[in-house]
Amino acid sequence: MLRLTDDLKRGYQLRDRVYKLNLAYDNVLRFYELLDDDHFSAIEKAQTAFEMFFGFAPGPDDEYVAGAFEAIAKYLSEDPYEDTSAGATDLAGNDFTPTKYYSFSQDAGAIYASFREQYGINLIEEQGKLQWDEFKALFAGLGPKTYFQRIVAIRQADPNDYEGKEQVELLEAQNRYALADNHSEEAVQAQLAGFADALKGWALS
Repeated sequence: MLRLTDDLKRGYQLRDRVYKLNLAYDNVLRFYELLDDDHFSAIEKAQTAFEMFFGFAPGPDDEYVAGAFEAIAKYLSEDPYEDTSAGATDLAGNDFTPTKYYSFSQDAGAIYASFREQYGINLIEEQGKLQWDEFKALFAGLGPKTYFQRIVAIRQADPNDYEGKEQVELLEAQNRYALADNHSEEAVQAQLAGFADALKGWALS
């Protein structure tokens, strides 16, 4: 992740110029919100998002947009603790996709509170300053006692491991903190991959 991050922090080369990208965490989160907006086509999203990251709008026929977003999508999807060379396997050797029990959008309040609690960081004050890779590193380091991680633990818990009142309370909590179908990080990453594929098709058409 560090190599790719450092490359993008230096800038992204378009033709004969190197452009600085806006990779602040809040800008990335706004990009994810844009992906989820059904009022825009994939091409309209690409043009809007390009301006969000680069600071200017591309021309309607600029083929480099697809290449730029391929690099950005790869950067946003990078996980330093995940082996991207092959699919993850369980103890029996079977391939599987690890479930992510959180959503940056739906859990925004809990994440904000947890950053204040553990790091003393006010994410509102860090808008435009805290970079995405830094945000993700801090996010990954949130401890089990933080508000956010307690919510994740509730989602991960198996009700069959509990009985009576404790089971009822867990089920109520799981219902309260349940993720919307399109808010899980698996859904977001699938959406990002679909967006990148749509841009590739557009560039080749």
